[in-house]
Amino acid sequence: MLASAAGLTTIGILMIYASGNPYDSSASLGGITDIWKKQAIYAAAGFIGLIFLNSFSYKKLGPASGWLYFGIIVLLAVLILDIFIDLPFVPLKKGSRRWILFGSLFQFQPSEFFKLVYIIALGWHLRYRSNYRNLSSLLPPFLLTIFPMALIFLEPDLGTVLLMMPVFLSMLFLAGARVKHLVIIISIAILGLPVLWLNMHDYQRMRVSSVLLQSKIDGSDNWLKQKSIEKPWLAKLLGVSAERLRTWEAGEGYHLTRSKLAIASGGLSGQGFRSGPFVKYGKFLPEKHNDFIFAFISHQWGFAGAMLLVGLYALLIACGMEISAASTDTFGSYVAAGISIIFAIQVLVNIGMNIGLMPITGITLPFISYGGSSLLVNIFAVGLVNNIGRTK
Repeated sequence: MLASAAGLTTIGILMIYASGNPYDSSASLGGITDIWKKQAIYAAAGFIGLIFLNSFSYKKLGPASGWLYFGIIVLLAVLILDIFIDLPFVPLKKGSRRWILFGSLFQFQPSEFFKLVYIIALGWHLRYRSNYRNLSSLLPPFLLTIFPMALIFLEPDLGTVLLMMPVFLSMLFLAGARVKHLVIIISIAILGLPVLWLNMHDYQRMRVSSVLLQSKIDGSDNWLKQKSIEKPWLAKLLGVSAERLRTWEAGEGYHLTRSKLAIASGGLSGQGFRSGPFVKYGKFLPEKHNDFIFAFISHQWGFAGAMLLVGLYALLIACGMEISAASTDTFGSYVAAGISIIFAIQVLVNIGMNIGLMPITGITLPFISYGGSSLLVNIFAVGLVNNIGRTK
């Protein structure tokens, strides 16, 4: 498990380094950048934290989970407060308030740390059978989930919002909650989707709709896109305008189209390290260091490299689930399972997003995509699962 996490982190740093254009000496994202160095520093800090997490028993986190959960909720509330009061340490980036600045060098993304704290808090709550076997007993963990989801949605961070409910339901199922109760929760969530859809920004609706609007294999427009342009009511149902649909390829659909081209151009063995048009021309895939790094890996290393990546994830998740099954402590078992589940969902959604099978929601690829907070949390999570596996 530790070897697979280290391997994935190393691949991530290498690919972030490769995303710079060796033919361009400018400091822009299309040229050579130093962001891979920042990622390496965060990786080193993460593995130091992993060692620290294994210096004491994970069971001490259980009683402290309530305070950890409350602390992260306060930080999420601070981000929302910036909507009404302009806080100097909460920057507005691409229309989102997701980060808290500490000086000019370090920024902290509370929603990333919330994922781990949430799993710890939910695992601690579910350790007693009475907390999940009755429908009424599911109300506290449901509120534990839905309230921070609302705060994260207001940032806005759609990817994390859509990630939390599957994790919640999966942990309840593994804990032994009744299937009929889970069906009721799923039904409530489905009924709430129209409200969520109406309160999403236009660009978010376009991202979700992109999976339905993408072109066919031969490059021609699909039926839904053509009809939406012809019939304004259908475009309105999708949450978009006919005018934006006409420019979809150059607008909201640009990343999806280029992502599939990058994957296809990789072939079996890839273009080679720091080679190929998606390296030379940085604007071909601007987010190749972040959300679409899987497409960039496929471009560089081809189908063989993509399967190596999937194999490392499978090993990591299988080890986590085995540790969960072997643990005799209910709290530890649920935490290990929750972490494995959140890794699996993120990997499936991100890869599905890159190949056009899932909506573009901004969920990053664990250990690989650029982002200090995300990398730290992922390594901490592996350290916590390792701690659970070491404890008998």
